[in-house]
Amino acid sequence: MTENPFLKAICVLVLSSMVACDPPQPPRISIEPQNTAAANLPPARVDLPAAVKLEGTLPPETHADGKMRVDGLVTRREKYFEQKIVVRGVLVDKYECPEDATRCQHHHAYLADTPAGGDKKLLLVGLSDSVNEALVAGTEYVVTGNFAKRTDDGFVASMGLLVFESAEGLEIKEDPKGSKRGR
Repeated sequence: MTENPFLKAICVLVLSSMVACDPPQPPRISIEPQNTAAANLPPARVDLPAAVKLEGTLPPETHADGKMRVDGLVTRREKYFEQKIVVRGVLVDKYECPEDATRCQHHHAYLADTPAGGDKKLLLVGLSDSVNEALVAGTEYVVTGNFAKRTDDGFVASMGLLVFESAEGLEIKEDPKGSKRGR
């Protein structure tokens, strides 16, 4: 019998491929502690800035005379809802019904801590005709009233509003009708 070199080569290839192919193995990793300079250092130190005190960033609650400030009241509003309070502030704006209007809103005005107004203003509602006429923009008033979120006549303010009861130094002309509405 003659040996076929081609058949011999195929047999060698088949046998060598069976022996040479092993299933893959995960790499072997040795975990040994390394003796480096970093291992001898003290633990890392975190250097954070000092904690911010929020109470110091809030506006003062009252003036030196004990009267509430507008910005102090609005900032701490949850503490004062449905309470009678006394606020000192400057009248920065008041509603004036246009001459040609057939219907008007109820009288209302805005108090702030400064004549410029600022970002915190307090809505003042429940004003009669005579009180509304007596109020002058730019004048400081000490107003007493009930601090609330809404009124029966339709005003709503989530930041709070003051239902007018009285004001120190306000010269009111007698209103024969006693009306609290505009035209």
